[in-house]
Amino acid sequence: MNVLLAFSLLMALILTSPQPTAAILNPVQPATPPGLFVLRVYTTTPAQTAQLAASGLDVLEARGPDYLLVIGDMTVEQRLIAQGFRVQRQRALSPISKRTAQGPSTYFAGYRTVAEHEAHMAALAAARPDLAAVVDYGDSWLKVNGSPSGHDLVAICITRRRPNTNDCALNPETDKPRFLLMAAIHARELTTSELAWRWMDELVNGYNVDPEITALLDYSEMWVIPVVNPDGRAKVEEGGDAPIMQRKNMNGSPGSCGLTAFSQGGVDLNRNASVGWGGIGSSTSLCDQTYRGAQPSSEPEQYFLEALFRQLFRDQRPDDPAVPPVIPAPITTTGGMLSLHSFGNFVLFPWGYTTNPAPNAEALRNWAFRLSYYNGYNTGTPPQILYTADGITDDWTYGTLGIASATFEVGPASGECGDVGSPTGLAFSPPYSCQDSKFWPENKDAFLAAAKLARQPYALSLGPVVLSATVGVDGVLSATVADDALGILGPNRPATQVITQVEAYLDVPPWMGGAPTALAAQDGAYDTARELASASINVSVLCGRHILFVRGQDAAGNWGPARAVWVQGTASECRTYYLPIVGR
Repeated sequence: MNVLLAFSLLMALILTSPQPTAAILNPVQPATPPGLFVLRVYTTTPAQTAQLAASGLDVLEARGPDYLLVIGDMTVEQRLIAQGFRVQRQRALSPISKRTAQGPSTYFAGYRTVAEHEAHMAALAAARPDLAAVVDYGDSWLKVNGSPSGHDLVAICITRRRPNTNDCALNPETDKPRFLLMAAIHARELTTSELAWRWMDELVNGYNVDPEITALLDYSEMWVIPVVNPDGRAKVEEGGDAPIMQRKNMNGSPGSCGLTAFSQGGVDLNRNASVGWGGIGSSTSLCDQTYRGAQPSSEPEQYFLEALFRQLFRDQRPDDPAVPPVIPAPITTTGGMLSLHSFGNFVLFPWGYTTNPAPNAEALRNWAFRLSYYNGYNTGTPPQILYTADGITDDWTYGTLGIASATFEVGPASGECGDVGSPTGLAFSPPYSCQDSKFWPENKDAFLAAAKLARQPYALSLGPVVLSATVGVDGVLSATVADDALGILGPNRPATQVITQVEAYLDVPPWMGGAPTALAAQDGAYDTARELASASINVSVLCGRHILFVRGQDAAGNWGPARAVWVQGTASECRTYYLPIVGR
């Protein structure tokens, strides 16, 4: 079924269903009542963890070594105790007052609104049409149902846009690998959209300035969705300096559930995806925070998101009748995605809905541990290090299309840049200053690593990483290459291998057929998992600025991703020369 026909059927279903009233489309939401707590709920067995994840309560995306965190009142507390859980109150939550005036352009000391994110993408595309294009890929639940407060679903493509090509086209047949970063599928998770904002700026402002960004945009496409759930985020904004803790979308058709920290209307979009839908990690109760929806992809936000992914990425994993699938995507698979959430300090990869390993489990683990090297987060599958969750986006993108997919849970649960300074007492809304002091510097290089690995994530993540590369004014190229650049937290950390080769390419990267030149180990032999390699460049025969690509290989023959570095020539006349590099 093509996307247009599927959408027509969706619209027919919506239009023939009982239409929600204006009161449901714009429900009067009560303030969060007093008497709410963050509860430590201790689990001693995997079965208890699964039971809690399936309870429909507001189980947070953070945990301790032997407990999960749940938002609830005394009724929830007593219910959990009656079910046999040991429960301890970690802290009381502050009541949230509803904002009566129109929301400000920014709220809570700096966080940007949905309107600002839309304007930001439009401004980037207008200022740099050679690099950016905005795509309207669908409509939110409120807009589909005729509410004037509904939103377009908007993404931005950032790449060096070449004339007469498929650059930024909604067509999976492209010669550039694609990486997609998405944020705010859970509306109350404020940090995620701010990181997406900074990532967009890093890409556009870094082109032709930073060699890594320049090489990335010359040969890859970056896609960003800063607000996947705009209706829900608009509800969050109504709280002003005390953001409302709306998690789900604003589907009001089943009726009004009110709005508390643990019971609200809408559908959890990160339990509504088609792969793994309907398992033990979601709820069938309308007002629960993990309500999965009436059927897979029932929500416009999820339906259109899946359609966008199909338009951007080829289906590279063979059809597989087994449940869960057992046939892996090929090691040559291209494409990658990150779904940003908060909080918990996790890198989570498929599967989320089952403890069975994914067909590409080893490759996904290598890829995820490469990313957590930069942010230091705990790394594993959701059942391994958090709890079972079904119908989640990264299970769908990996399970359906084969692309490398993960969730980042950004930020600690407590302490500095956690719950301290939050008006709600939760790390969903940390002080805005934490975006630049902690979260962005912590994750910027992890985003860049994921974007570079999207060329062939399963193959390239097996090889070593070039941590640094510089060319001095004397023409000496120095590169630090590491196969041990892996996160240190999480089960089954991948093994490291000895580095055996380091190569450099002038102007034409290895995947485009560039000519390699070997670098020499500075200590005389390649025999460890981390090496300093060097070479001499005759910059006197080069005119102007050039780009140099450096990559390493391990003892198993795996090449890692290339790192780009500028080379400044000193020749007085501009002629065409090949780069003479002599290993030192």
